[in-house]
Amino acid sequence: MLKRLLQVFAPEEAEEEARQERIPLAAAVLLLEVAHSDGEFHPAEQALIGELLQKHFAVSADSVSGLLEFAEITRQNSTDLHQFTRDINWAFSQEEKERIIEAVWQLVYADGRLDRFEDALMRQLGSLIGLSHRQLIEAKLKVAHS
Repeated sequence: MLKRLLQVFAPEEAEEEARQERIPLAAAVLLLEVAHSDGEFHPAEQALIGELLQKHFAVSADSVSGLLEFAEITRQNSTDLHQFTRDINWAFSQEEKERIIEAVWQLVYADGRLDRFEDALMRQLGSLIGLSHRQLIEAKLKVAHS
């Protein structure tokens, strides 16, 4: 009831709170999309997604599996990535987005190889979150050489 009243009397605060709650879901959907882009979903990728959500998006260890289940349903029902990258763009600075894209590159290389579909999706994702081609490649090389 109190939450509903806040939405009526303080819609901007309620909107910001709702957006903050959507950020981990958006991140999980994007990570799952990248993991599935090569047609294979490895157990190592699933474990790494959980670690990335905890490290970069403040998701508790207890919440990871439930979030991933919901994110997978959301991913399967979505038509594009824009709705998810919009929340990431709103919440993170350019430097934070660079660190996030490095984490996503870690996921891409979790299975030991870079598929052409993963590479294409990463270029699209980098563009959608406002990273230059140079920033995307620097993040890729940093992860590939570590």
